[in-house]
Amino acid sequence: MRFVTTLLLALPLLAEPPAGYKLKWADEFNGTALDAERWMYRRDVKMESSQRAENVSVENGYLVIQLKKEQDRGKAYTGGGVISRGKQRYGYYEARVQMHGGSGWHQSVWAMFAGDGTTTYPQQMRTEIDGMEFDSDVTWKGHMGLIKWQGPGKNTSLSCTPGVYRGPLGFDAAAGFHDYGFEWTSKEVRFYLDGDLRCVLPYPPADGEHDAIQFWLTAIAYEKLSGPIDERRLPGKMLVDRTAFYEKEEK
Repeated sequence: MRFVTTLLLALPLLAEPPAGYKLKWADEFNGTALDAERWMYRRDVKMESSQRAENVSVENGYLVIQLKKEQDRGKAYTGGGVISRGKQRYGYYEARVQMHGGSGWHQSVWAMFAGDGTTTYPQQMRTEIDGMEFDSDVTWKGHMGLIKWQGPGKNTSLSCTPGVYRGPLGFDAAAGFHDYGFEWTSKEVRFYLDGDLRCVLPYPPADGEHDAIQFWLTAIAYEKLSGPIDERRLPGKMLVDRTAFYEKEEK
């Protein structure tokens, strides 16, 4: 395992996938509404927020996830997110995102079996890949890792920053768009930031079931991880410019 910090002086327009991959699908959010054939909504109640479909929109070429102070289902705050309807296994997953920077929010680019989007603990959960877990109290740090579930409540995990939860990104994730990508193979998971390989975690099939997973782009209020919610920065937004999935080219 390794974690390398790199200061990027200029952002690429789009990060390139690793060599040998071809695009299977992408969404650049150029319409006026979410593609309901491709995505469903995250709709659970977790930590300090209720996740609402009404907080998700497509505007000016972006997927917009709104973060709000409002009462809903017993919570004082609302977040949201989208989950791919299609399930994938091995390949390269990517999203280009600008995070919200006010403390109290946990924003993620990740993948796991989803069910219907009403819980993050479905009975079928096995593989969880956290391409980027961003806690908004420190905008220049993040977490990347892998969780091997045996159903809810039982898991083992690997982190790209062993010994500490978060490591330096080399940029301010709330100040602009950055590419968060991960490559899942039959042997390992490789994590990329702006196309730069940062971490490799082993994941052979002997370590757990390599199930089909769905791609999540989500934001929830989570004070234990992200500090007290900064209400002065609400309403806030997590913006997604593009997301894509690539498969290995057949030789």
